[in-house]
Amino acid sequence: MATGISISSTSNLDSGQKILVAKARDAFEPAAPDPDLIDVERIPQGHKQWDMSRYARLSDASALTEGVDLAQAEQLVTNSVTITPSEHGILAIISKRLQRRQGDSNVYAKTGTLLGNSLRRRMAKDVIALYDGFSKSVVGAGTALDITYFRGSVAYLLTDNSSSYGPAPLPLHAALHIEQISDIMLDLTDQGSAATGAFSSGLSEDLVKRWWRGSDRLYGVQIYHSGLIERDGSDDSKGAIFSKGALGMVMANDAEVTRDTDHSLRAEEIGIFQEWGEGELVDNWGVEVYSDTAATV
Repeated sequence: MATGISISSTSNLDSGQKILVAKARDAFEPAAPDPDLIDVERIPQGHKQWDMSRYARLSDASALTEGVDLAQAEQLVTNSVTITPSEHGILAIISKRLQRRQGDSNVYAKTGTLLGNSLRRRMAKDVIALYDGFSKSVVGAGTALDITYFRGSVAYLLTDNSSSYGPAPLPLHAALHIEQISDIMLDLTDQGSAATGAFSSGLSEDLVKRWWRGSDRLYGVQIYHSGLIERDGSDDSKGAIFSKGALGMVMANDAEVTRDTDHSLRAEEIGIFQEWGEGELVDNWGVEVYSDTAATV
């Protein structure tokens, strides 16, 4: 991406000043649903960090004997994860000359939209980075995701794997690369797959007609296309299937927009800033989905 001050002759902006053919279009922003799929808490003003806590279960109740004192008492325990928010931001500098000459669009409105998209993208990538931290991982590099791994992950999450925190509470969400979703679609619709008998005239036919609407369900799990999940150097990607409480984010403030004029530079500095932090809360409430996402075509 280009960096530095935006003046009237950089980044091809001068091309729109010779003749106004059409308004400049915004770059298409990938879907970034990830921050909306996890627990979010607000840190009170004046605090530098925040503990996201969850009570652990008590031991099973005991059978009593008449006349015998129940001597053992249970202690309340919480799982506390300390999260310290950090500030994030981005600046754009718009020259006065550009403001006058770029008459085919509202430069300020477009700048605000692009800055907001950038901040949201950073937040989503911070959440995506947490998927790699889940201890339970399925599929593996170089192997395509299929519905066996998917339903196995759901079964794992709904199993009582933790004496302290129990099975993952519903609803479950899946945030996946689009090629991971494509591999699941193949399992459900391919006439040579194991799903043919069950779905050939029902779900399979419907999915073939309409592809994917962006947040359909499989085994009761809502699947989201996370457009910011990247491929690694071996064409593999890391998504996840998880309960909302598996991950958490602490917000310190709403997005703060700044606008300062530098008269000697003959420009305006526009920025957007926000403070947040994120972390894993309950490890066995999430499953990393690490699989091949090489381009289908």
